[in-house]
Parts: sequence; structure tokens; C-alpha cells
Amino acid sequence: MKQGDNKPVVVKPGDGSEPIPAEIIENSIVEIAEAMRKIEKTRLTRRAIITLIHANSGVPKGQIELVLNNLDAMEKIWLKPR
Repeated sequence: MKQGDNKPVVVKPGDGSEPIPAEIIENSIVEIAEAMRKIEKTRLTRRAIITLIHANSGVPKGQIELVLNNLDAMEKIWLKPR
């Protein structure tokens, strides 16, 4: 991009669907990470959360645990510090 060119950054999905502005992806990552931190502050244990998700989705518990372990870290992994 040329200096002074203020075109928004977009991500083009590989499935041919409409491009997604990078800001929407960034905001979604922040919201997901914040939601996971809120869930972790509840009285539910990690085991209970995994069991509830498994019971409602049928996704193997190991996969659920892997995803949950990384949700709150998404900001650190995918976004630069502000």
C-alpha cells in the first residue's frame, strides 16, 4: 500500500464469501477472550464447563479443553499490544 493510502484492511475468506474488515476480526478476538475470562470467574469448575459443552455439542472433551485453554490467550497470541 502506498503512503497516504487509507484503504481499510480486509481479510478475504478462502470460501469466496464477502471480505471481512480486520477491525471486526480484532474486536471479535477481544470479545472472545473477555468472555472466557468472565466464564472463568464463575463458580463453575473447568471440568463442569467442559462437561456442559460436551453434553450440548458432542465435541470430544479433549478438544473442548484445548480450545478453552487458548481462548483467553487469543489476544496475546493474535493481537499486538495497544
